[in-house]
Amino acid sequence: MNNLTAPEMAALRRRRMNTPALDATRLSLLGRLKDHADQEGWQRFLDTYGGLIFSLAIKGGLSPVEAEEVLQETLVSVAGEMPDFHYDRKRGSFKGWLFQITRRRIADHCRKRTRQQRLLEPMPEDLPEVADPTADALQQTWDEEWKHHCLHQAVERVKARVSPAQWQMFELAVIQECPTENICALLGVNRARVYMARMRVGRLLKEELQTARET
Repeated sequence: MNNLTAPEMAALRRRRMNTPALDATRLSLLGRLKDHADQEGWQRFLDTYGGLIFSLAIKGGLSPVEAEEVLQETLVSVAGEMPDFHYDRKRGSFKGWLFQITRRRIADHCRKRTRQQRLLEPMPEDLPEVADPTADALQQTWDEEWKHHCLHQAVERVKARVSPAQWQMFELAVIQECPTENICALLGVNRARVYMARMRVGRLLKEELQTARET
């Protein structure tokens, strides 16, 4: 048995490890961003949230070039709010705060696209449609992207807390769904060690996911 839900397990199996490790907690990272000269802190913020922002812009109907502009403009907006920024969970989540900034930047590009369309005579039929940035669908997209983002954070943190052998046993047993006897033969371990690895890593993942979603 493991401590993850079925949707979390499905997401874990689909997950691709193609983004940098996330070694800073969210709040401590935000604290570093108050110093605009902290290049390492800003690079970590970009590594952590850049893909999330870019993906939302793409799924909102923007082109890769426009999505890159949204990413850069979102970073500028975040930097502008940092001097007076004080995180207060009671006033709203970080997730919602970042979404609102990103959504406004996408909306800016939607309006820009609309103005450009009106200048074209005739209007090209193959011009891609841009999603309404105020629509519920964009919020739903952000929520789904955020879940995957939290899962990635949780996995990276757990991998730093357990031994490579424990993670390998968990990955084989839970993610790849290999039979326990095959894992024992492959790694030269007994069933009890595989069971303990599944339980410990699964519990830590559940804890990290809870922490990631609370802020």
